[in-house]
Amino acid sequence: MNRRKRKVNILIYILAIVIVLISIFPIVWLFFTSFKPRVDIFAIPPIWLPKINFENYVNEFTGGSSRLPYLYNSIKVALFSTLVTVIVGSLAAYGIAKFPVPGKKNWEFWILSVRMMPPVAVVIPLYMIMRSIKLLDTNTGLILAHVGFNLPFAIWMLTGFFRQIPKDIEEAALIDGCNWYQAMLRISLPLSTPGLATISIFTFMFSWNELLAALVLTGRSGKTLPVAISEYWSNTQIRWEAMAAVSVVYVIPIIIVTFVIQRYIVRGLTLGAVKQ
Repeated sequence: MNRRKRKVNILIYILAIVIVLISIFPIVWLFFTSFKPRVDIFAIPPIWLPKINFENYVNEFTGGSSRLPYLYNSIKVALFSTLVTVIVGSLAAYGIAKFPVPGKKNWEFWILSVRMMPPVAVVIPLYMIMRSIKLLDTNTGLILAHVGFNLPFAIWMLTGFFRQIPKDIEEAALIDGCNWYQAMLRISLPLSTPGLATISIFTFMFSWNELLAALVLTGRSGKTLPVAISEYWSNTQIRWEAMAAVSVVYVIPIIIVTFVIQRYIVRGLTLGAVKQ
């Protein structure tokens, strides 16, 4: 029985290794491609291990056609939209979870239903609104759009986390002299760290990877890196070597952020999912 169980475990480990290798192969291939000149990319047989050459990175991130301004725009939009979403979402979710709100269940369903709406359905109205308030081609306009997309999901998730916090803890804080704002800052938010981390990573990933709104609402000044990467494709050619180099730089921040707070993600997704 032990031998059979050991064989099953070995097969499971082998299967897991194969799945992991298949999953990370595109990223590894992208990394190697970023060091290749155009000739080596189309070489037959394929060149699996290229010589380390940073020419593609130098060409794309230095000089007059540098992609660094677009990288700064992506960082700015992702960080500020995440910060605003977490702050506003925390306040709204705390109010829904802790205070008597008329029609609370209807409000929660409406908030969640807004998140189900595809962004393509509202991108034209967003364009008209941003044009009327003179926020086209600005980071501020794109941040507001991303906050609007992410806020319903943040409120819905954080409401579940705040409901998990026992009322006795907050009531004890109120008895000790805290008001509701102090109880939220000193008690509820620290206990909801997994939920805040989960919302932060998902919001950051959405803003970092979002293309549709950035493509419609920005032109030259507010352009983000996903839009710049999409411009490597044209009717005549695709600059694979440049696209690979910029994509590697683009992937690194999200990998770092994910590894830093990965321990909160699974806990955050499961802890707030139980409704009492």
